[in-house]
Amino acid sequence: MKAWLTTHAHACERAIKRLISQPMVTFLSVFVIAMAITLPLGLYVMFANVSAAASRVNTEPNVNVYLALNANEQETREVEKRLKAMNNVARVTFIARDVALAEMKRVANLADLVASLEANPLPHAFSVRPSVSDAATLESLRASIALLPKVENITMDFEWAQKLRRFGTFAERLVLLLGLLLATAVVFVTGNTIRLQILTQKDEIEVSQLIGATRQFIRRPFLYFGAMQGMLAGLAAVLAIMAFVWWAGAEVSALTMSYGASFSLTAPTFRFSVAVIALSALLGWFGAFLSVWLYLRRVTRD
Repeated sequence: MKAWLTTHAHACERAIKRLISQPMVTFLSVFVIAMAITLPLGLYVMFANVSAAASRVNTEPNVNVYLALNANEQETREVEKRLKAMNNVARVTFIARDVALAEMKRVANLADLVASLEANPLPHAFSVRPSVSDAATLESLRASIALLPKVENITMDFEWAQKLRRFGTFAERLVLLLGLLLATAVVFVTGNTIRLQILTQKDEIEVSQLIGATRQFIRRPFLYFGAMQGMLAGLAAVLAIMAFVWWAGAEVSALTMSYGASFSLTAPTFRFSVAVIALSALLGWFGAFLSVWLYLRRVTRD
């Protein structure tokens, strides 16, 4: 056990010395790998924040019915009566045009605009809460409401939120595919770096084989070298994303506050960051293993 630990410690020490002895090559390799990791990681964090924002939005079916401006009180009551009598309608709430205008006046960034209006431009409206949520029934309900007299416009509040969630699901799959492609790129970049290291130490490897060095002994320092490169690249990618979240977080918070909402960007958690760094190290290790295995296989055949 002690001999096994000693050989691994020696291989790790040799890998560290190689990293330090070639700072520019190490920096460029780590930078390229970090860029490949940062892209899918950044997209994942962005879409995770979008999904978190979408989950806070009310996606319960709600139909807003706006009447024509010339609808009188009797016509408005008739529409309300017919809305309540419809199938698949759970609740109907009347919103008078004067109440809607007063509500707009209470909004700070709309108060000046509303005060400059000579007349109330808002129509009477109804908020209809359906008792069903399937798309076909809701579309049928919309069509029935549209046939009512004095109905000018109909909107469904939940449609955009549902589209946002579907987009989030699509984005997750896209990020997964992009992550797999760039993970392959990380393996090839690391493998190419290790191949150059092998070529510079070709004579040393041949001498080691002549004196009886095993493949594991020859391979071990390169595996540590690849894993360390991947680990440093993963750490750089995580720090870059955290720096971006910190830089953009204040602006996002200010933007959402201007719309009367409260939302801030969420950085990757500690556990997630450790997982990214560990996965990066594993990809670097695998790239090194593949490169050394191909070299030793070719040497054995020759």
